Amino acid sequence: MAATSQSLPWDERLDYLLKWLEESEGFAVNEHVRLQDTKRSGRGLYLKSGALKKRDCIVSIPGDKQLNFYTVIYHISLFNCELAIDGVSCPSSDRANNKIYEADDPRTEAYRHLTNNVVLGLSSFQLLSLFILFEWKILPQESNFTSFWKPFFDVFPSFEDLRSIPATWVCDPESGNLELIEMLPAASKKHAERMVSQVKHDWETIFPFIQKWLESREGASQINKQKLFSEFVHVYFVINSRCLYIEIPLKTDVADNFTMVPFVDFLNHNSDVDAYCKPRIERLKKSPCGLGNFSIVAGDHEYVNLGEEILLNYGAHSNDFLLNEYGFVLGENMWNYIDVSSEAMELISQVHVKEFLIENNYWGDYTISSSEVSFRLLVAFAAVVCSDLRKVEKFMLGYITESSFGSALSSMLREFIASLTKNVETKVRSLKATSKPDPLCSQNVLHVYEGYLQILRQHLGDNA
Repeated sequence: MAATSQSLPWDERLDYLLKWLEESEGFAVNEHVRLQDTKRSGRGLYLKSGALKKRDCIVSIPGDKQLNFYTVIYHISLFNCELAIDGVSCPSSDRANNKIYEADDPRTEAYRHLTNNVVLGLSSFQLLSLFILFEWKILPQESNFTSFWKPFFDVFPSFEDLRSIPATWVCDPESGNLELIEMLPAASKKHAERMVSQVKHDWETIFPFIQKWLESREGASQINKQKLFSEFVHVYFVINSRCLYIEIPLKTDVADNFTMVPFVDFLNHNSDVDAYCKPRIERLKKSPCGLGNFSIVAGDHEYVNLGEEILLNYGAHSNDFLLNEYGFVLGENMWNYIDVSSEAMELISQVHVKEFLIENNYWGDYTISSSEVSFRLLVAFAAVVCSDLRKVEKFMLGYITESSFGSALSSMLREFIASLTKNVETKVRSLKATSKPDPLCSQNVLHVYEGYLQILRQHLGDNA
């Protein structure tokens, strides 16, 4: 694949991005913030002067500078007049007036098979990954090719930046972190496996269109297909780690409702849902190519200390989720919980108890957080220690409380939590003794387990 200008100094790439954004009406960055790169938190926005109060706009990005299902269709239709979706595809006048789009542009061949039915049948992830793979990774090897989106691509994270996302350890055979997959907590491992399955499915869906383009090019047989898949994985996780919610009217699946927003993706995460910045979609500021301005506005927290980082909440997510979706964890995360379903279900050996829980939809999905043991787990253990399942039904319905089961339930729960604690402590020792995987990756997994220990020890203390 062709080299990108990501080798340019960061400051130059940022200057190009800002100049590109400033070409569109509606772009704005608050005068009191600046973008800087730090060793502790990476790239982020910081308060450089004045103050930011609730509802102050931090940054606003016009619709035509966002990557989503709509803008990608528009840009594909510039080279494929057969792609004609009302209100989305570019008018013929746009195609005629855009002098940079020549008839022999390689995109004409790359996108000619993307008909209305094909495009509308693709998910947002599939369409964006195909488009970005062509415009960022494949077509730059053609002479005199420059993507409209190049300034955005040039500030995308490198594959190295995304290396701590567990699914990449499986998708990239050269990661050196494959053994860490087996050391992940059960919930994280299942999450990673789901993501790997989705990556492979989406690759199988879009590769035929890449194959048709390859077959039309001289020397295409020399392209390394495994290398191409690795580039796709890079693109996929750039999208996954940078997408923000927006309604896509053409799609009905909530998973398709996202947009990629330059500059906004520099904001780092904080677990406090209400205090920090939040997105705002300004539909009335809809551009001819796009779904409206995407703005970030200040929340309840007021920024008054110079140098303070401007933070955005990605949602109420545990470290297991953050690790798998974004490749980072938080030292203190109020949304951490432990999925103990597999361990709890192993303890339930009585067939009639299992059948009872299945019949009442209480089989599995057992969790423990710092604030509570899930009601589902209490019901399951109550069914184990109590021979009268009618009494357990009353507990389900809220007619009696867990105290009705006496010390039997609390003893089983305490023994269960103590056993979990020992198992997690063993995992922590193993991780600390492991030297082969990437230190950042193993450290992130270690933090997940340490969050588990904090939860478990809190409950052991409560039950002491």
